Amino acid sequence: MKKRFKKYPNIYLALSICLIAVGVGTVVSLRNSTSGVPEEADFSRISVSWSVESRTEPLTEDVNIGISGVADERASTTQGIEKNKPFSGDFAMPMGTDIIKDFSNGEMVESKTMGDWRVHNGVDFAGSAGNEVLAVADGTVTRVYDDSFWGTVVEIDHGNGMTARYCGLKSGSCLPEGSKVEKYSKIGVLGHIPVEISDEDHLHFEVLIDGEPVDPLAALNKVKSNEDG
Repeated sequence: MKKRFKKYPNIYLALSICLIAVGVGTVVSLRNSTSGVPEEADFSRISVSWSVESRTEPLTEDVNIGISGVADERASTTQGIEKNKPFSGDFAMPMGTDIIKDFSNGEMVESKTMGDWRVHNGVDFAGSAGNEVLAVADGTVTRVYDDSFWGTVVEIDHGNGMTARYCGLKSGSCLPEGSKVEKYSKIGVLGHIPVEISDEDHLHFEVLIDGEPVDPLAALNKVKSNEDG
């Protein structure tokens, strides 16, 4: 061995240097690959972080741009109401002219019977049980029914989107559904209204335009407008 080393000293020296270099490189590589990483490292957060960054986009000011070519349905829901304002024509009163409670126009009013405050969507005409109730205009009886709050109710379609609701009639006294009526026609006689029983006998009268309650006296053209002075 000593003789070979002496004979080829440069070869053995180069070989030794190569082996040392390989060993050092292996150690450095292993240290770098395992430094700071636990055995059961979770790499899921790395991929999630990347995916979020990759989907980041600048905001635009055009998100509320109007869309054209789409029908506006709001016009159809208000057309009937606007068509009947101001109300015109000659209407009858359903039962006299003595009013004991007016239309509250969305305001809360006290209910003697219920002991609370609530909206009053009609006009109450004073009367006595057995008084005749009249149709305010020509029309067709569309519904007749008994209600636990409002007594016997008659609904009449008077045209132009107008439906009148006559509440508190005597059961069995009313015209049947489908009947044609004329202005001043008798549609029944006055009974009682359970939900307003603490008030004196009266007819609770409502008017709806396209299903929405409105001031009955204005609908019957019995209220002066601001333009009339």
